Amino acid sequence: MTPKSLKPWLMVSVLLNVFLLGGVGGGLYHWMATAKPVEAVVNQHGLRQAMFKLPPERRRELRQLLRHNRADSQPLIMAGREARLGVIQQLQAPTLDRDVLVAELAKAREADTALRALVDTTLAQFASTLPQDERQHLVEALYLRGQAKTKQK
Repeated sequence: MTPKSLKPWLMVSVLLNVFLLGGVGGGLYHWMATAKPVEAVVNQHGLRQAMFKLPPERRRELRQLLRHNRADSQPLIMAGREARLGVIQQLQAPTLDRDVLVAELAKAREADTALRALVDTTLAQFASTLPQDERQHLVEALYLRGQAKTKQK
């Protein structure tokens, strides 16, 4: 190839490289400029959001209480899971036995309710150790999300 025929290919190569570098640089700038903090990225709700809003030492305490109750909650979790599997089996069966389906749904509901009661009791026990300002964070995280937040005077 002669230098005259290489010149257009060299220009195309330079333009392509400039375009690629600009795209990568622009993408990196956009990514860095619009990076959100971890709390905004993760859609947290319930206890996870409440734990995030608490100070680290309180977060650790709540985690320990929940872990302590794990042994009590395992049978309830397993009972709920087995009942939901029973519901799935009934719904997939060639003929639906409505009475068995209702019974399995009731078992799942009872297990879920008992598990929720255990978690609520743990949360009440934990809340009784918190000062008023930390309890306010707990209320905001657990119950005021998405509702009209009225200030109490």
